[in-house]
Amino acid sequence: MSRNTPPSIMVLDGDNANALPVATELSEDLDATIIGVGTSDWSRLLRSRHCDVGATTVHASHPQYAERVLELLDVYRPDLLLPLGHGSVSALEGVRDRLPEDVACSLPPSESLDIALDKLATGEVAKYLDVGRPEEYTDHVRELRAGGRPDDVADLPFPLFLKARFERGRTVTARVDEPSEFWSTYEDVEADAETEVVVQSYVPGDRTFGVGLLYDEGTPRLLFAHEEIQSVPRRGGTGTRVRVFRDPRIETDALRLLDSLDWHGPALVEFKRRPDGSYALMEINPKFWASYALASRSGYRFASTLAARALDLSSPNFRRVPDQTGEMVFPLQELQFAAGAADESVLQSAASMLWPPTAMDINVRDIGAWLTPPTSVDNVDALDTDGGPGIAVDETDVWSA
Repeated sequence: MSRNTPPSIMVLDGDNANALPVATELSEDLDATIIGVGTSDWSRLLRSRHCDVGATTVHASHPQYAERVLELLDVYRPDLLLPLGHGSVSALEGVRDRLPEDVACSLPPSESLDIALDKLATGEVAKYLDVGRPEEYTDHVRELRAGGRPDDVADLPFPLFLKARFERGRTVTARVDEPSEFWSTYEDVEADAETEVVVQSYVPGDRTFGVGLLYDEGTPRLLFAHEEIQSVPRRGGTGTRVRVFRDPRIETDALRLLDSLDWHGPALVEFKRRPDGSYALMEINPKFWASYALASRSGYRFASTLAARALDLSSPNFRRVPDQTGEMVFPLQELQFAAGAADESVLQSAASMLWPPTAMDINVRDIGAWLTPPTSVDNVDALDTDGGPGIAVDETDVWSA
């Protein structure tokens, strides 16, 4: 049965910059009541004019996060729960069977999510489907380490690329150019990631290509692809200058990957391009991506489409012909990175955001939310003394398969 009343949508990860375009889109397209959840009253989303009610809880990495979200669901009973980050998606997976039946939540199938969060498992799926990927040396390095033959890494084809096997919600990677640097770098990555390290051939180039997809019970509904011209960190991080990009090769590979996983909900499939023009799969991100603002502003309204389909909303009025070209810069992320990087010039970073001139992700009509400093610590104080959640009310188209 379709519905015509405006929905209430609880948007998690309110500290993230991509929560703002998501909330703006849902408000404009669906007239939705937005219940924003962040780690403090100063979380970006909670300061937004598009947030109707604000609630605070602990960070998604906190062991009690999922319980606190369940408590918030009991308080507000939204029509739809929308997680935006790795941490919240993973936490909700752990309580999937306890989510209220009358609250929609577009999580991928459990087995598919496990594969997407595991870089080795993702690589095995790509290998089976004959999707290009970097050469894999993880098992070989594991054997060398267990056998006490560390010097044998000299036989590997350097440079190599190291990354956390399981998704950490942040960039944990390193390039190794020489055998003498390998084990110290490997141990640093292992300590930072707190998980096994994946060892692969290094794919040259600083640019990442992403294919964003929205699936509904195994069927693709929306596709948007972009190229990260500049990112932070500079190798495989978050895009700070991004443009619309089309290439049937990676679009087809991304569809084949998610089709094989019987996917549901949003995902970003990331690739790098080799010098010969072929592509290598990097990872599958089972969430809304950091540079989502470009897709939304270009007419690829993933959040609204997801909500409309999940809630069976009748006659959505937000569809339009999407832009085939377009570019956007994300200056706050770029300058924040440059300010903390010893080998980066803030002036050069600022210039890269200003030239060549293009659209910025900042919404000047919601400037207070955009200029809110990012929250960097778990808000443990948001818990009431009786263990309940602290509640803070804020006063304040499309490619289709």
